[in-house]
Amino acid sequence: MAALTLFIFSLLVSTTIAIEDLKNTQFTDKEERPVCQALPLQLNADRKQFYFHVYFHEIFTGPNRTTTTAANPNSDFPNFGQILISDVPLWGHLNGTNLIARFQSVATQSDQKTFGWHLSFHIEFELPALKGSTLVGMGRALQLTTPREFAIVGGTGVFSLATGQMYGRRLSSPDENELRVEYKIVGYYTPMKKPDW
Repeated sequence: MAALTLFIFSLLVSTTIAIEDLKNTQFTDKEERPVCQALPLQLNADRKQFYFHVYFHEIFTGPNRTTTTAANPNSDFPNFGQILISDVPLWGHLNGTNLIARFQSVATQSDQKTFGWHLSFHIEFELPALKGSTLVGMGRALQLTTPREFAIVGGTGVFSLATGQMYGRRLSSPDENELRVEYKIVGYYTPMKKPDW
């Protein structure tokens, strides 16, 4: 019994010391850390909110097309397995002025019953203050319905650790070879110290 009591006491002491070690973890400017390290959770991080209101103009044919078919293994409705690659500008105005970013995506026709697409995308910003920063997202798009909703699941550059939502509604288009969508993108990111290499 005494041996068991001594064992439990030593276990509690070693656990307390380990917790205190985590509390007293020191960080250096050069980020000198071991290969693997348990760090204390830092709450109340400096989270910031972002918001964008942009217009998406997708063109399917002609010299200015923004979307191309990468694979089309099935000619039957609804083209199950078709893969599209897109590089579509996101404009600050409906008339196609003030380039904000580029919406670059892979869309897969993943629904066997209707025009249901799985989208994986990143938004690469062109604004000087955000140049090189991206938001990363994914979701499901039904070609003939509105509204659309995608999850923002990450980001790079300014938008490190980004999370959020992207809401879209289809607008009338001049012809059937073009798709116009109005998007509102909202979410949060946490600024991070980048490695100095």
